[in-house]
Amino acid sequence: MHSNYRNLPLGALIGFEAAARLESFSLAAAELNMTQSAVSHQIKALENQLGQPLFRRINRGVELTDAGRDLRGTAAAALETIRLGVRRLDFYTKPGSVVLMMPHAFATGWYMPRVPALMRDLPNIEPWLVTADDEPDVANSEIDFAITRGRGSWDGLVAVRLFGDRLHPMCAPELRRRLPETITPRVLQDVPLLHHEEEEDWQNWFATAGVARPSFVKGLNFSDPGMVLDAAARGLGICLGSMRLAGERIEKGELAVLGDGVPSSRPYYLIAHPRNLKRPGVTELWDWFLSQADASQEG
Repeated sequence: MHSNYRNLPLGALIGFEAAARLESFSLAAAELNMTQSAVSHQIKALENQLGQPLFRRINRGVELTDAGRDLRGTAAAALETIRLGVRRLDFYTKPGSVVLMMPHAFATGWYMPRVPALMRDLPNIEPWLVTADDEPDVANSEIDFAITRGRGSWDGLVAVRLFGDRLHPMCAPELRRRLPETITPRVLQDVPLLHHEEEEDWQNWFATAGVARPSFVKGLNFSDPGMVLDAAARGLGICLGSMRLAGERIEKGELAVLGDGVPSSRPYYLIAHPRNLKRPGVTELWDWFLSQADASQEG
């Protein structure tokens, strides 16, 4: 076996890209802090390796061949990708940089409203947020710690319960005004329902309330708990929404809470590999999340 990249002329491509872009060996040499002879030698070696000319030498200038124009686009794109990739590595060594991962709905509904407080409380910490709804792999990735939902069992990891949650019927204020002042489960029997993928769904909610609703499965369905809140705020129906994720919308009057809720069976947890919690910046941010949970009222 051998590497697919073993014979790629990466070094020569830098000189070629500059000469092709500037249409001059001498200008390329000045930009790269090289001699014109060195640039010319790089390009000649590249042409020999490729078996075809990339430039036409015209008097004192140069002009790209068709092959040279083709390679110029490829070289520029490839070098820019490498440049940006190398530049991103600076974040991993930047003082105060902490990489954390959380579900998208949690980030928009709970984390983002608290970022101003985070910036005030921990001015030296600069979080790098990754949002994903997959189970975080904090043991084999660059993630310093993650917020996820579960029941507290992650082998080999540190897992601390952040908080629980409750799911309440919610809707847009305009829809709320069309409903009776006193909301009972029977009032909700004939209104449009919105659904998302939770164990504690509408069937569970109506059963807990002791009310039968034959058509509880009808209505729009969403896989993202944040999207179902958005649909409810737009007046598309009543959702069984997370109090954790809907807090800012409720405070702003975008959502109205209707009736009693049911507890979620999957609390939110902070999880991390033990090695990551040896870094001061990581532990500071970890403790900040726990302090925010302690200050919260719900769950």
